[in-house]
Amino acid sequence: MKYFALAFMITALLLAALFFAIMTSLGEDLASPHGHHDINQSVSTRLLDADGRLVDELFVEDRVLLAFTQIPADFLNAIIAIEDRRFYRHWGLDPVRVLRAAQRDIVQLEVREGASTITQQLARNLFLHHRRTWKRKIQEAVLALRIERAFSKDEILELYSNQIYFGEGAYGIEAAARRFCGAGASDLTTDQCAMLAGMVGNPAAFSPRRHPETCLRRRNLVLHAMVTNGSLDPSTSDSLMQLPLGLKAEGADSQYGAYFTEAVRRELAGTYGSTNIYHLGLTVETTLDLDLQKAAERIVEDHLRHIESVNNYPYLQGRPDLLLRRYGLPAQDSLKAPLRLQAALVAIEPATGAVRALIGGRDFTESEFNRAVQAPRQPASAFKPFIYAEAIRRGYRTNHLLLDAPVEFNIRGATPANAIWRPKNFDQGYLGPVTMRYALMKSINVPTARLLAELKPRPVTELAHRLGISGPLPEVLSLATGTGEARLIELTSAYSAFANHGIRVEPYFITSVLDQRGHQLQAHEMHSEQALDERTSYIITHMLQSALDRGTGHTARSVYGFRAPAAGKTGTNDDYTDAWYIGYTPNLAVGVWVGFDVKIPIGDARTGTGSAAALPIWAQVMNAAAERYGTPDFAVPERIVKVTTCLETGLLATPSCPHPIEDVYLPGTAPTQYCHAHGAQASPSDPIAPSDDFHQLDRDMLRRDAWPGTAGGR
Repeated sequence: MKYFALAFMITALLLAALFFAIMTSLGEDLASPHGHHDINQSVSTRLLDADGRLVDELFVEDRVLLAFTQIPADFLNAIIAIEDRRFYRHWGLDPVRVLRAAQRDIVQLEVREGASTITQQLARNLFLHHRRTWKRKIQEAVLALRIERAFSKDEILELYSNQIYFGEGAYGIEAAARRFCGAGASDLTTDQCAMLAGMVGNPAAFSPRRHPETCLRRRNLVLHAMVTNGSLDPSTSDSLMQLPLGLKAEGADSQYGAYFTEAVRRELAGTYGSTNIYHLGLTVETTLDLDLQKAAERIVEDHLRHIESVNNYPYLQGRPDLLLRRYGLPAQDSLKAPLRLQAALVAIEPATGAVRALIGGRDFTESEFNRAVQAPRQPASAFKPFIYAEAIRRGYRTNHLLLDAPVEFNIRGATPANAIWRPKNFDQGYLGPVTMRYALMKSINVPTARLLAELKPRPVTELAHRLGISGPLPEVLSLATGTGEARLIELTSAYSAFANHGIRVEPYFITSVLDQRGHQLQAHEMHSEQALDERTSYIITHMLQSALDRGTGHTARSVYGFRAPAAGKTGTNDDYTDAWYIGYTPNLAVGVWVGFDVKIPIGDARTGTGSAAALPIWAQVMNAAAERYGTPDFAVPERIVKVTTCLETGLLATPSCPHPIEDVYLPGTAPTQYCHAHGAQASPSDPIAPSDDFHQLDRDMLRRDAWPGTAGGR
């Protein structure tokens, strides 16, 4: 008996020595974590809107780290009950489970039985592969012992809850809660906690979407285990077992702002590296107004479908080649995206440059090309305000008369066939003398071309560049009809300077970036410059208010019921290939473009003009924004004089004038004569002294029939 006991002790010591040697040998190259700083978890970068709401996440592994106190107690109880009920009583390995699993594995002659504790599972997920081998199981045990020495039980549960995989790309309890339950972890119910805890054992087999019945049985098994483990009373468990799966509807998290997100991603990649942003767990506070973005996307899609229903494009019947062939364009496979009508939209806060909404196309998954930021297009008449702003800056007044009559311009350096340019009006008619206010209000081409010829193109292009147009602009008279190119975000930013007292502020997307621990890595610094003096900006705004109220933008009022003080301008390219509307209130500037990626007409005058294709989107978006951004009037700068003039003649209005309008001038430049073209005149009670440079055409040229009822432009 003595020899047997001695042999047993020697055998036990030899086995222990052998086990120790194996453990030491296989554990030589393994990690030895000493704290959280040794745990490297890939964490999602989160993009938040201006109100702190989640917009999107950038990740390789969709994971959001939670502190132990943020993890629901029901989930911790559920995971312990189903995965490791003796978790708080063992030191990383559970001898009972190990012996039972070893017995079965020896019988099967392969590693089949799972006996891993929560600590072992954490070790495997953090440091090892998932192939079932004896070597991995031993290494797993070594790491589990090391983890238990380095961390408390609560810290291990915290790491585990943030690390484990739940399926569908969700890592950790927070990502899983959002993915499967449509709520953060803190809002999970007990039955949802049990469902998620049950999925951990085999995310594919227990998927609530692919195998709902299996998942339901598994959830109920977890609830029963919680009762057995003493963390849930039987009556509550019985009632919870009767509930359906607390699952979020598939597709309920439709992403808004995909083009905005991509613009932010590109900027982050330039600063932190294109790979790092998917692992660093940054919190990115952006300028996006998620509510406005959602409304804008719905409005854009609804209106584009309306245009499609009217025009019945061949691509709607699966024949895009017919439309391309009609205009002699290349085959479909040469295009960057499937051929269909597109739109872009930008909303900018004038005072700060914050981009509140951005749409770069109809479907980001179909085409990542951002038409709001990347596409230079001819702005047509949306360029005209820069010409009139330069004129006002140079001392011209809103009642300055321009001649709307046929004109020819000799083009220097052009080929003989193109040596003469004859600008035409949209309606092919002519009105004779018109005021600058009226010419801009109705977007008339010929008088605008005459004005540009007086000003010369270079100072106009210089002003446009100061206001934010970055690309080259041709110094030619055809700029009067918008033959240069500009991007929508640039045009919208330039218009926002008119709303911001002539101060141009650089548009931006990112307000601040925080690291995983909440330390600020970067904060936005505003870049601005006084591109135009305040009074000139106000006068142009006042003229563009006329364009919105009584000119080419009037349907914003009459059809779409937009009532807030605002200013804006349409743009329509030749053959209806591009439609624009850029407009603003004191607090928000919105630009809209509609067209195809190739030069194909949108339609005809019913659907292809700026007022028909782009303005309806603008008006509806502005209505959606009115409550949030307010409806203040434009602030009037000092030393601005307001008088009522005749829109036709530009002189002080009389009771007989059919179209009186409020007009604005610098002191000493307002008209002093009353209109004599519409019958009886009145004498001014407080006459304003005429200025020396008051400019007018020969009054004999004025005719009563010069009033244009439907004259238009682009």
